[in-house]
Amino acid sequence: MFEDGAGTRSADPLALSGPVPVVDLSALALLLAPPAMLGEFAPAAPWRGIHRVPFTPPPAEPGSLPDAFTTAVAQQTEGAETIGVLVSGGLDSLAVLVHALHVAAGRRVIALTTDLVDDTGVGAAEVVRRLLAALSLPAELVVLDPAVDRAEPVWSAAGPRLDALPEINAAASARAAELGAQVLLSGDGADELLGVPRFATAAVVRRRGPTAALRYAADVASSGPGLPGEVAALAARLLPRRARARAYWAANWPAWADPVAPAVLAEPFRQYATDWARSWVDEQVAGHAAAGRTWAEADAHDALFPREAIASAGILPESSPFLAEPFLSAALAMPVGDRYHPRLPSAYLRCKAQVVRLLPPYALAALPRRKQYFTTALAGQSATGQTAPVCVAAGLIDADALTAERDPAVLLVVAALEHWLIGALRHDADVR
Repeated sequence: MFEDGAGTRSADPLALSGPVPVVDLSALALLLAPPAMLGEFAPAAPWRGIHRVPFTPPPAEPGSLPDAFTTAVAQQTEGAETIGVLVSGGLDSLAVLVHALHVAAGRRVIALTTDLVDDTGVGAAEVVRRLLAALSLPAELVVLDPAVDRAEPVWSAAGPRLDALPEINAAASARAAELGAQVLLSGDGADELLGVPRFATAAVVRRRGPTAALRYAADVASSGPGLPGEVAALAARLLPRRARARAYWAANWPAWADPVAPAVLAEPFRQYATDWARSWVDEQVAGHAAAGRTWAEADAHDALFPREAIASAGILPESSPFLAEPFLSAALAMPVGDRYHPRLPSAYLRCKAQVVRLLPPYALAALPRRKQYFTTALAGQSATGQTAPVCVAAGLIDADALTAERDPAVLLVVAALEHWLIGALRHDADVR
């Protein structure tokens, strides 16, 4: 939701912006501030005089996660005769597909996968086909070729798209619509909501016991702060709240301890984004201190909030059951130590224990033992941000710095800014 200076609210910011909407370049610059860029959230509305209404999470209410998930899927597919599900080969989208088939009650279910090749050379379609066969899932499989199946995403007045592969996502939405789907589900938000946080040794001890905690520590030893971080988190529990929160931030987000906006931002926008980033960090630290969070609780909070709702890439409504209110309420009530289970057969599955719980027990033998990463595919997409003439002409991006930029994260955001500004001009916006 958005709000104007008079307190009027609307989901469409253009309904609040007057006859000639004016783009707020300062707000767009914040998308390249390090916390927003890597956290994939929008700090401000992209229009002058319009403000974003902060998201208020539902109250935490303990309950059965599988039951809540089924309820969420049923609500999101109500009235749809054909259900589309985006599947990647990972656990999250598989859980969505399994529950969609469960609630379909004879309705048609289409599984759509884009055959991206992961960093080890394995294609997503190969993994999805194996899972469908192993679990005897009666969904229609549609495989899209990322080199061919691309489409123009629907422009949204809410702001630039923050998904990494917008043209591919738009193509999947278009194909689902062509096949008659009325809704498109995904597994978005599962990692942020249910992933085992860092620094959770003490939490796992409380919920699962010392042996489980030792296995957890071994599983996280090679990621992030690793074992030194786990030890530091235990020692930090003796510190006063403010010192504990500041130490957490330094250990978990060292690159954001004193964030600096990237050089591609032209002045005065680069300094504005840097100042905002530093102020935002201070606010997050103060929030953790005020709430008295442990390091694990702080990491779990930072993984989910701020939470950005990405607009549908095509004409189909898109949603994720993981972020639906019934499931979100139950998941927020779960202790962070419960997210880990020591008796699953790989570190990946142990750290995704609550997603594994959403699947039938017989599925365990067929589940992938590791997470797929697609950094090569993302690097190829980021090349589209190497030129941004509209952003340069508006004074937002420095052309020379952009030519020299090689960071895919920066280039992906520049590409999103360029695409969005082109759309804003088509909607007769004033860019200044």
